[in-house]
Amino acid sequence: MRVGNPRNLITIFCYLFFCYNKNMNSRTGPKNGINFFLILVLIVVLIFNFTFMGDFARNAFLTIASPVKSLVWSRGISVQSEEFKNTPGEKSRLVSEIVELKNKVKEMEELRTALDLDAAAEFDLLDVRVISGSTEGDMIIINRGKKHGIKEGMPIITSSKSLVGSVEKSLNNFSYVGLITGPEIEFDGIVLEKDNSLGVVKSEEGIILDMVSREADLEAGDLVVTHPGGGVYPGGIYIGEISEIIKNDAEAFQSASVIPGFNPRELDFLFAIINFN
Repeated sequence: MRVGNPRNLITIFCYLFFCYNKNMNSRTGPKNGINFFLILVLIVVLIFNFTFMGDFARNAFLTIASPVKSLVWSRGISVQSEEFKNTPGEKSRLVSEIVELKNKVKEMEELRTALDLDAAAEFDLLDVRVISGSTEGDMIIINRGKKHGIKEGMPIITSSKSLVGSVEKSLNNFSYVGLITGPEIEFDGIVLEKDNSLGVVKSEEGIILDMVSREADLEAGDLVVTHPGGGVYPGGIYIGEISEIIKNDAEAFQSASVIPGFNPRELDFLFAIINFN
């Protein structure tokens, strides 16, 4: 559930209104206990979403609940670890090693120039840990916030340098991170070692590299990384692997389905990129 999402709030209000009317119209008459509970829930919703106390209340709640949330999340990861043993996370780690090796050979100089990358640039990283995730799989909560130097917009990556998403909301001790697999995602991406392959990464029932020139010779298995042109993320961070090419003769561009370099339900220890050029 997105922070302060109006649609979620409308749903809550409608549900509370329905419950209240049903209670008032019942043959047994209104029950003071239920009425009090509904009013209390309504007040909490208002505090969390419409007052200056919202961030304070969220931070306080997460401080109290984080040990339990973290335990539940960790148990969920351990249960699924065997099931997802050979998934994108492992492949992403190997891909990152390949990319680093390629950075050491002369052939990569042309690619660096095209991507406007600086081989000497290094990221300042801050380790973070996931304490919870949304049921929709589009957001996670990490155990670092404003007092640790976390700011909204900061990129979040895995230990194998796969892009996870960016900080959407920073509280004092915790932060909400929107995943690149979530809705309303859009940033620049490019295919490694493929000419004319610059496109826009979107999330539409999966990750799509859209608006790519038809001149680009895209193939399943090609690797997609971030492009610094949009200013959202630093360049060269692994996004995922192309699984399918989407072409339409009536359109001037082509698209590609991309398998992300991480599994949302496997995320545990991550890194925030504190600053980048």
